[in-house]
Amino acid sequence: MFGARIMKRLAIVSLLIVSVLLHNVALSVAQTTVTLHPAEDYYADSKYPKSAYGKTSFLYVGNSYDHAQNIWGSERIFIRFDLTGLPKNHVILQTALRLWQYYAPATNQTYEAYRVLNRWDERTQNWNNQPPCASNKTSQTIAPARTEVPVEWDITSDVNAWYSGEAPNYGTMIKVAKEERVRDASSGFWSREYPVGQHEEWKPRLIVVFQGAPTSVYAVTINASGLPNTLTYTITVDGQVYKSVSPDTEERIIFDKGTAHTVSVSNTIAGPAGVRYVCNDNRTDVSAEVSLIFGYTVEYLVTFTLEPDTMFHTSPSGWYPANTTLMAQRTGPDLTETSPGTRTVFDGWYLNSQKLTTEPSSIIVNGPITLIGRYNTEYYLEVRSPIGNTEGSGWYQKDSVASFSVDRTTLSEVGFFGLLGLRRSFVKWTGSNNFLGVQETAQGSVVMKEPTTIEAVWQEDWSSVFLSLGILFLAVVVIASAMVIVARRRRSHETPKHQ
Repeated sequence: MFGARIMKRLAIVSLLIVSVLLHNVALSVAQTTVTLHPAEDYYADSKYPKSAYGKTSFLYVGNSYDHAQNIWGSERIFIRFDLTGLPKNHVILQTALRLWQYYAPATNQTYEAYRVLNRWDERTQNWNNQPPCASNKTSQTIAPARTEVPVEWDITSDVNAWYSGEAPNYGTMIKVAKEERVRDASSGFWSREYPVGQHEEWKPRLIVVFQGAPTSVYAVTINASGLPNTLTYTITVDGQVYKSVSPDTEERIIFDKGTAHTVSVSNTIAGPAGVRYVCNDNRTDVSAEVSLIFGYTVEYLVTFTLEPDTMFHTSPSGWYPANTTLMAQRTGPDLTETSPGTRTVFDGWYLNSQKLTTEPSSIIVNGPITLIGRYNTEYYLEVRSPIGNTEGSGWYQKDSVASFSVDRTTLSEVGFFGLLGLRRSFVKWTGSNNFLGVQETAQGSVVMKEPTTIEAVWQEDWSSVFLSLGILFLAVVVIASAMVIVARRRRSHETPKHQ
């Protein structure tokens, strides 16, 4: 009984393994990899346009500066591989041109590969007589700012054209993406003449991967349209991720004849903020040779922010294809008084942070959009004072700072005490918990967090009266004293002298 259970489990495991193998058999057609070394190579240098560098042990590409001669220039690499020894009647899956970087640029550099359009001879070629090249690049790659690393270019399309006889094989030219006056922006690679010794990986090489013969397989080519070259999309075959590729690359997948498969690509690809690319028809079944083009359309994120939403009527926020027309209308009045001292006032529409000069009835989606329709809450400030004239009463936006003032700080009283200097003086402002700064000055400010009434507080100032009375009393005392002295003197003069 125990043995039967073991056998049953082994059978289940075997079936699982076989199912996995069968699932991947379509992508497991026998592959052959062939490595070729260049038949000729050289580099051209604009700093020395008449010099030929076909027999040097190194190849330079990029932008550089000759300190000794104070000249700027750019270098280009030309390299050709002989394909006549490749096996016939096969399908080329992928081809990589690999060079070994022994001298690195100061920063990462982008190098482009172009198909050469005419014959050339490494012994005599220089910058002035370099052969013409295709106007469109075959591929590009980034060379890192470090040494002792391989750098590769995918030139599968060119090798396929040479292999099939569609185009003559004049090789490949490699140049920096932007030729300009920049120093320390070039790479040095070993050429075919360099004696690599034990370092076989240093040799320039072309790595060609073949798969099957045309009689037993069929090819499905996949392209994508509508995507910028800075993005990649993912190809899935029969539910399994196959590869992520750039939209400027044509991908070829080889299947056994007589088999059917489901090929799909990414449905949605994120771009910059608020941008995405959508392929609605991103899945198809294949059973024979076919060329597939999956088209992507751009969509933009539209966000409506309505304050409050009861005052507006718009389309819903979300993703919309380019050139879609959306509704955006205001339904509320310009001004509504919601309670005593409180009102809402229409502020305006803001499109991507810019205030619109007119109200829209609709908007056209031509990029990411943030549309804000806004009402502001305003509170009334009443400034009171029993004395003087006040300024600052009025409507203010919620949480804003309102300034106010009274035009005087003292007032003389009328009547007898007024004549003696009695006056009323400003003391402070009252009526709010949101004053800014001190409250004891004639000019002040308050944060408007609610309807507010503030009032100036005044009080009687008797200090001048007391001072006047003191002076008056002192004067009376002095006068009285003087009168007493005068009277005494008179009496002393009128008294007769004794005989």
